[in-house]
Amino acid sequence: MTAGTLAAGALVIAGVVLGMPGLGLVGVLALAITGVGRVTAAVGLRGVTFERRLARDRMVWGDEIPLDLVVRNGKALPLALLAAESVVSDGVAVRGRDLAAAERPGWLAIRDAWTLAWYERVVRHLHLVGERRGRFVLGPTRLTVADLFGRDAARMTIDAEIAYVVRPRTVAVRDRGRARAPLGRRRAPSGFHEEPTLFAGVRPYRAGDPPRRIHWRATARTGEPVSRRYDAPRAREAFVALDVQTVDGPYWRRDAVEVRLEELAVVAASLARVLLRDGVAVGFAAAAYTGRRERLAWIGPRTGPDRLATIADALGRMGPHPSAPFESVLVRIPRTVPPGATVHVLTGRDPSPYLAVLRRLAASGYDVRLILVGPAAGAAAGRAGRAGIPAATATLEPDWRTAASVELAA
Repeated sequence: MTAGTLAAGALVIAGVVLGMPGLGLVGVLALAITGVGRVTAAVGLRGVTFERRLARDRMVWGDEIPLDLVVRNGKALPLALLAAESVVSDGVAVRGRDLAAAERPGWLAIRDAWTLAWYERVVRHLHLVGERRGRFVLGPTRLTVADLFGRDAARMTIDAEIAYVVRPRTVAVRDRGRARAPLGRRRAPSGFHEEPTLFAGVRPYRAGDPPRRIHWRATARTGEPVSRRYDAPRAREAFVALDVQTVDGPYWRRDAVEVRLEELAVVAASLARVLLRDGVAVGFAAAAYTGRRERLAWIGPRTGPDRLATIADALGRMGPHPSAPFESVLVRIPRTVPPGATVHVLTGRDPSPYLAVLRRLAASGYDVRLILVGPAAGAAAGRAGRAGIPAATATLEPDWRTAASVELAA
């Protein structure tokens, strides 16, 4: 029995003995308040469930993801107040909500409250907004039940976590120097190249087929003139190597130019989309932390409908600080990417520290193309050109958030 209960009981007894009904009534009310608090503390969270439902775990910068908060009171006792505080990582944005500072340093909190009748289920609809590129976490949730008088009666923590990724946006890629396009060789205006070593069968003879293309044995067997048919050669391969470091100096420096990194992410995603659309097998690499064990984000060259999503995920998870020198990415390329592939190197700083590595790649048979962003891109492109590395500048006007295209100029 608590001190509050004893004091309330004493008031009741004093009111009866002294003949003071008012004093006794105060004691009865105090006992009722104490009893309600005890009952709420004992069974307040019994049968209460809380669930967060994300419609999907991926979105592009600027989009939204529906988030449903589902609470249910599974008992006959109503709840005067159920409060939920979900800890979320910095960068999470909810449409129409101002998030509060959480007790955990560097985190925010989404706070909601409900009044629930017995066996009532309520769904609250929220929308997460992709205001920043990155990987974000909806962390543990603390549930608090208050009694009829607004006092906290019971608490419970749900440790479940949900993560989602905000990918960079993609835009059109326009080349102002088509003759020296950094995207590689362009398609021929007419005709379809076939590889004569890749025999794929026969087809009906067409007027103009050269005699050496006619399949004479098949013609004699079928009685109809037929010509040999060949498959197209394997798709070209391209590799996008992104330099995450945006300031000159040692890679382990913690400072970074956030705008420059966002520009690089948009250019990389847009370039990968254009190459994949043209049938090129595309790979991607960056010396960046992506929430995985590997220090390097590495995706081998492939085609397929899911390739752009895989690269966009890596770009979305990419942190602002390098995990290793950029040269460690370049020296690994010959181990997994065959010679003859086009290597697109994207950077927002002076590439002089690794121009020698790029020259060695070019001497090994790779078609190395350097793409630079930032205010000093023109001067850096000139230095790279004098070193024998084809270079181009990439601009997003007016900025990476609103630009309709990436403008490339050799």
